[in-house]
Formats: sequence, C-alpha cells, structure tokens
Amino acid sequence: MSLAALTALLAAAGALLLLWGAPPWLPFVLAVVVVGAQWALAPYLIAWLIPAYELPRTTGGYDTFEYDVRGYPRTRLLAETVARRCREAGVEPVRLGVVDDGTPNAFTFGHTRGNARIYVTRGLLDRLDERELDAVVSHEVGHVRQNDVVVMAIAATVPIVLYYAYLALRDSRQQTTVVPALVSFVGYLLSQLVVLSLSRARELGADHYSCRVTGDGDALCSALVSIGFGMGQVDAERASRTTAAHAGKDKGLQRAAAKEERRASRLRAAGLLGIADSRQGATVLAATERGLEPTEVIGALRWDTCTPWARFSQLFSTHPLVVRRIAALEDSGLPGAPQRWSARDVGASCSGPDLDRARRRFLPELVVRYAPFLALAVGVVAWSSEDWELLAQAAAAGGLALCVRTALQRPLRAAEPTGRIAALLPRLDANPASGIPVEVRGHVTGRGMPGYVLSPDLVVQDESGFVPVLYQQPWPFARSIFGLLRVPDLLEQEVVVRGWYRRTPAPVLELRELVPAQGRRVRGFAWVAAYVLSLVIALAGGITWWLLMLAG
Repeated sequence: MSLAALTALLAAAGALLLLWGAPPWLPFVLAVVVVGAQWALAPYLIAWLIPAYELPRTTGGYDTFEYDVRGYPRTRLLAETVARRCREAGVEPVRLGVVDDGTPNAFTFGHTRGNARIYVTRGLLDRLDERELDAVVSHEVGHVRQNDVVVMAIAATVPIVLYYAYLALRDSRQQTTVVPALVSFVGYLLSQLVVLSLSRARELGADHYSCRVTGDGDALCSALVSIGFGMGQVDAERASRTTAAHAGKDKGLQRAAAKEERRASRLRAAGLLGIADSRQGATVLAATERGLEPTEVIGALRWDTCTPWARFSQLFSTHPLVVRRIAALEDSGLPGAPQRWSARDVGASCSGPDLDRARRRFLPELVVRYAPFLALAVGVVAWSSEDWELLAQAAAAGGLALCVRTALQRPLRAAEPTGRIAALLPRLDANPASGIPVEVRGHVTGRGMPGYVLSPDLVVQDESGFVPVLYQQPWPFARSIFGLLRVPDLLEQEVVVRGWYRRTPAPVLELRELVPAQGRRVRGFAWVAAYVLSLVIALAGGITWWLLMLAG
C-alpha cells in the first residue's frame, strides 16, 4: 500500500473513532500499530507478489552457478557488483533477486540493513552496460546503508499523527461543521507533500552515494535516461550480440558483430560533428556515445526542465524528475559528478513557440483539472447546510467541469500513428490534464510493475524506447483479473495500441484498444464511464435545479 493510501485510510478510521467518542489516544495507537504492521509485513507481501529468483548467499557473496545455467550469464556480474558494493558500504550482502520481467527496474525493500533485499529485473540486466549497472546497484545499496525503509516508515506516521492531534484538540463546538474537515484535508495534504519531499530527498541522497563510491556520475545519468524513457535498447542488444559472438567460435557471427560495431562507431562519430545544437553539446555527446538519438533525449529532458506541469507534478511524486537528478549530481561537487550529461544544456533549450503555447495553457488546464474537486467541496458545504439549491448548482457545474476535463484528457478525435515511441517524448502539449490520441506499435516487454503478478499495465517497446500502457476499467477487480489471466498471454507479443498519451510526469499511454498479433483484442472502457458519469451528474444537477426554481 502506498504512503498516500495508507495515510488516507488511517485518517478516515481515526476520524470515525473520534466521532464515535473513542478516547483521543486511541487513533494515535491505531496509526502506530497499522504503520508498524505494514512495515513488518510489507517485505513478505512484496516477495510473494513479485516472484524472483533469489541467489543463494555464500560467505561475503553469492552462488551464481545455478542461475547462470538458467540463461542469465550477466547475473554473475550483478552478484559480484552487489557483493563488492555491500562490502564497501559496511553492510552484509543483501538478499539479491532477479525478476523475470523485461521492464528495466531495480528496487530495495526490507526491514533494516540486516535483512534488506535488492531485486533487479531481467530487463535491467539486458539494457544497461557494466558501468551503468554498477551505478544503479550502488544507488540501491545507498538506500540500504541509509536505512531509508525505516526512515520512510517513520515519516508515514507524521501526517496522520498531526491530523489526529488536530481532531482531538479542536473546539468541540465545531464538530458538526464542515470547516474543520476542509482544514484537516489541507493539513493532511501539506504534511503529505512534506513526506513526498523527504522521499525525493532520500532518492537524491542515494544518487549522491552512488556517484561518490563509483566516481562515475555519467553512468548513473545514462542509466536514469535508459530506465526512465526506455532508450538504449538497440545499443544494449548490439553489445550483447558482440559479447556472444566473441565468446563463441562462429567466425561469421564475429565478422558480422565487428561490422555492426564499426557502423555504430561511425554513427556516433557523425553525431559528434555538430549535427545537434551546440548549446546542448555535452548532453548530445553523452547521448550519442550511449547510442541514443540526441534530439529525442533532449526532447524528453526538455519537458522535465521547461514546462510548468513538470514542476507542479513533481510535488506529488516520490522520485525527482530525471533532469532534476542530473542537475543535483552536477551541483554536488563530488569528484565523480557528471561531465557528459548536463541539465544546464537542456535548460538552454527552454524557448520556442511550442513552449510558449504550453506555458499559456498551463493555468487554464490546471483550472480544468481541479474544477470538479472545487464543485465537490461546494457540494459538501451545501449538503451540510441543507442548501439544496446550491447543491443542485454544484452538481450541474461539477458535471460540466468533469465533462470538460474528460474531453481534455481523452479527446475523441482519431489516433495519430507514431513511427517511433521516443518521438512522443518531446511533445510539450502532453501533460496530466491533456492527452494526445496516438497509435503505437511494438512488442510487450513486461508489466508496468515489473514481476507483480496482478499488474494489469503493460510496457510496450520499439527500437527507440518504451511507454507504459495503462489498462483502466470502471468496474471493480477488473484490473487485477486482467493482470492475472490475460497479461501472461500478451507478454513478448507484437501489438498495436491506440489510446491517449500523457506525461504525469512520466510518459504513459492510457489504453483505448490493444490489438495483439495473436488472441483477441483488448479494450478499455474507463473513458466511456467518465463521459457518461459526467453527463449524468450534469443533467441530474441541472434538472434538480430547474425543479427547485419552479417549486420556489
């Protein structure tokens, strides 16, 4: 359960206890007990829901022989790297697992340093080179060394304890009014923002730790771009083919691999001769050396750097934006601070008519996104004061606002065919409030939450990058059932996906229709429910308002 969901659940339970006359100390005990139980049980639930092969531990290291036989020779490199970095950090070798999922990711969980686990996906091993893998492993070991799991578990109790303190100490004469509830919500939101800010700070701390111990901030930057935007797959596959060719005895494969590597080197050299804007020289250099398309990398990072939506959305995120992480490493003053990757170079591109349009649209889009919630707040006030006419007006206005919001997020015009998934990344007109109807082609490389057996979301990859595809339905349990029963049949299939591309701030594609190479097509109906619900609310509110006016 996420921190936000857990806090909301505890807030509701504690408020009910106080309203029912429970002693003021009981909600505090509830918060501590539930958060403590989550901290105690979460590692076992994660290990159960995300199956992984855990490498047997030996004295100071891991036994990789069995897993190598099963087809993942890079696991030996992973195990050696993790063992070395744990030794340098002064912690026991963590429980190391490999998740059989093509989505690149790595994460840390556990109770304390003594029983921490690091899980790495197959997609990460396939995609990153040795330097990048070392940087990512060091980042995760940094979380273990800093006891971040414990820190965030303690932090999760702070907003709820403050919320209960307010409920217990407020003036009893206000208990039947709605104002304290609204004030409590604002207090909860602000304290939750503080917890999210702490989470982002811990991520930056782990980045700095990785940079300090590896002395290679550039490797971490390129890994963040590869993981965050799915770039670099072609380069990784070429490196894998080259390694396999040299390991074997087939001279034909060796000649083909050498020819492909020479061609790639010529392309990289051509990219360094001034093809891109000189203001972005360092980042272009880093991108071309990694085998990435410089204009697409700059475009992806430009959204993070220049748009108002990026700065606003980051407030509600547990992780900093990729470009913010690069900037923090640049400004760290560490000996291994990045020299090739530069957030300042990307910042120099913050101009142009597309950015001007994005900035002009920000405030209207922000109003459209949150207007339904404002109408809901007015409706709650009207309900508490038994002002039925105001309630009907709020329903009519809220329904119309919800309809406009849905039309902006999920416009009904025809989908635009997209030749390269990475070509979507520079689109500044995509944001949490505005969607772009698109059609993409690729293969399903993994789940949105790697390895999680109930994850219904997919990751679709082409030669340029990947995009998470969100499966949304209006009825309960549909997502979990789809993740359990249908997703296994879709993995590694070629697919055509139509839906709405947004930045939230991560790139996502909400599924409207998915056509696999084999099997029946998949459709999402959440957009239909959103349109119907908004129109029903607007009509019900409008008709009720009209009838009340006639009666008055």
